[in-house]
Amino acid sequence: MQLNEKPVLVTGGAGFIASHLIELFDQLEIGYIALDNLSGGSIENIPSAIRKNRFIQGDVCDFNLMENLIKSSSCVIHMASNVGVKNVISNPLDNIETNINSLKYIAESCAINQIPLIFFSTSLAYSHHQEKKELFLEDDQTYALGFHPVSIYVTTKKTGELLCEYYRELMGLKYIIVRPFNIIGIRQRSNSGMVVPTFIESALLNKKVNIYGSGNQTRTFSDVKVAVKLLWSLIQNENSYGQIFNLATTDTPITILELAKIIVKIINEPIEIIFTPIGKIYGHNYRDVEYRSPSLAKLRQHISYWENTDLEQTIKKIIENEKNILINKN
Repeated sequence: MQLNEKPVLVTGGAGFIASHLIELFDQLEIGYIALDNLSGGSIENIPSAIRKNRFIQGDVCDFNLMENLIKSSSCVIHMASNVGVKNVISNPLDNIETNINSLKYIAESCAINQIPLIFFSTSLAYSHHQEKKELFLEDDQTYALGFHPVSIYVTTKKTGELLCEYYRELMGLKYIIVRPFNIIGIRQRSNSGMVVPTFIESALLNKKVNIYGSGNQTRTFSDVKVAVKLLWSLIQNENSYGQIFNLATTDTPITILELAKIIVKIINEPIEIIFTPIGKIYGHNYRDVEYRSPSLAKLRQHISYWENTDLEQTIKKIIENEKNILINKN
């Protein structure tokens, strides 16, 4: 995609992944506008955007503001969302506003103005049901994370994907849907419930790591600095549009227990690993995803290069950064 002189609009621009994308834009000298209501993001994440007067504090539900910004943009990367299990449980209905109501307006405006839209969905969009030739029961598990507020988040993201496709068929919207898989790095905070910063903070401050559940759940963990490069390469490929892509830097899963052990090994101090029933933390209706690993074959076909990442090196950098933050606080 050839960008014109108009900037890229990044909603949720002060958030974790967006802040690293903005750093990449600075390096590549790509114009951008970062929009965020600062409910989850922080201006401390984007000092260059503040310095260059490229940050706007505003909400994606402010449709007048969004209309003006979209018309002035070459591309919209819609990252604004209520992320992390803790945040979603606290404000489940906010997901309807951000992931459905605001997206409906953004998608329609992008279609009218012929502006490409990149929608950040979720890896939880995938079904976790086994195929079976049996009669359906009312008690069958039909929600990915159980009959639980977090399932509202997943449902709104799935609806967001359908909205993108609807506006493509109806009005020719040019979109890419991105499903990120456990992207990690510096500036990701523990207060949202993300596992890596939560483990590292607890290990450094409390000398313990608290695993929710058995620890046998598997995940892949991707370096954010590499992930945003892959994302930008994807966006620049005209053949990417009208499609859905998993976004990750690896398809190799590890268990949550293995993750905890890596963190303990790197810190190299006596740290206790403890286990807590997940229902005690998130409620007994919550159903954790036992296995989550992406296919990256399609992503590899649509990007110009591939960069291998090393999980231990990524975690080392996060731990070093967190140690520096603690030193500066003291």
